[in-house]
Formats: sequence, structure tokens, C-alpha cells
Amino acid sequence: MPNDTDNVDPASESLSLVPRTVVPASEGEVLAMIEEEARFCDSPQLRETAIRLLTAGFTVKTTARRLHLRASTLMLWVKDKEVQAAMARGKEHRQTTVRQSLESAAETAVDALVALVDDPDVSPRDRVKASEAILDRCGLASTPRTGPDSPGLTVDIDFDERLARIVAGSG
Repeated sequence: MPNDTDNVDPASESLSLVPRTVVPASEGEVLAMIEEEARFCDSPQLRETAIRLLTAGFTVKTTARRLHLRASTLMLWVKDKEVQAAMARGKEHRQTTVRQSLESAAETAVDALVALVDDPDVSPRDRVKASEAILDRCGLASTPRTGPDSPGLTVDIDFDERLARIVAGSG
């Protein structure tokens, strides 16, 4: 009968065996944290600046570092609806930025593959591999026929539409 340890990944198991030392905060550190929280928890200017940074996409940790505060001080405001909304807008902003970067990188990758395919100085073998990569990424891939009604090619319509939008946007 298998037990719970049978499903453990050996790599992650070895990582969990690494001894970790957690040093408790000293009394002075705890007092400094409490003092900072008391001093800044009612600062409307600091709170407004934090909200602006969070809305711009900075994380709580980064916002705290930029304001020369501890993250625990900012965490006092996390229950506030305005701060929660700023954090949500910031997260959406970060996701949009990452998505735009990935789209730009995809366009660069496609351009590089097309350049290889079009370059007569590139070996035919490498040109074929680049062509296959383009077809594969576009969702056009050779598939073995399993019957008379099976298509020889499959098309990923979503990817094709996304690629068309990227190309149209760069033109």
C-alpha cells in the first residue's frame, strides 16, 4: 500500500532537507517596527504616495523599499478599499506590461526565423528547420493520417489570429 511519501519528487525532497535558520527579530528591531508603524500609519501624504506607487505596478515590498519603510508598515493599509484597488490596478498593469513584452519578443523571434528562411547563405538544412519552426508555431504541423477523413494539417486558429494582430500592429 503506497504511503504519502511515494509521491514526493526526489529533487524537492532534497531541497526540503536543507537546514534553514530563522533568526527571530531582536527586541530593538521589533520596537523600531512598532515605532515606524505608529509614526506613519496615519500619514495621509505617505499613504497617498504608496497608493500611487502601488497603482503604477510596484509591489508592496518594492513600494516599501522606495519609501524607506518596512513592508509591515504598508501592510497596515492593506484592508483599506482604496489600497486594495490600487494593488489590483497595479497587478493588472504589471500583467499588461509583461504581456506586451512577450508579444514584442514573439514578433522579434518570428522576424529572426523568417530572416533565416529567406537568407540564401544559410544552409538548406537550417532553412528547413526554421521553416518547420514557423509552421509549428503557427499551428501548422504535419500529422499522420489516421483515416480517409483526417486532415493532413491542423491549424491553431487562436494563434493564427494573435500572430495576425501582432504583425498588423507592427506595420
